[in-house]
Amino acid sequence: MGEIFEEKLIEMTRRGEQKKVEYLKNLNNVILPSFVKRIREDDKTVLKEIVVPEWVSWDLLREWALNKEKPAGRKCILCSELDETGINFKNEFVCRDCFLALKNME
Repeated sequence: MGEIFEEKLIEMTRRGEQKKVEYLKNLNNVILPSFVKRIREDDKTVLKEIVVPEWVSWDLLREWALNKEKPAGRKCILCSELDETGINFKNEFVCRDCFLALKNME
């Protein structure tokens, strides 16, 4: 992880703030992947849509999102999401969801 995130974890562990440490370690379970993507893009309007404690700063949240493991897969040319299932169409990847949506439009 990044410097700010690690420093915050170490500082809270030294102070004995175990609930805060657990919260930071479980951010994956608290913040949806769509919000993680927007946090990575530096979209601060996410703060109005998610509920995080006051002690979680934007810098801490953004560094966590940037250093979070990125999901495996290939990038879809239609929705720009990473996915492992889909098809190749004219040397470009189309994820399963987009393919099914296009197929159902017929």
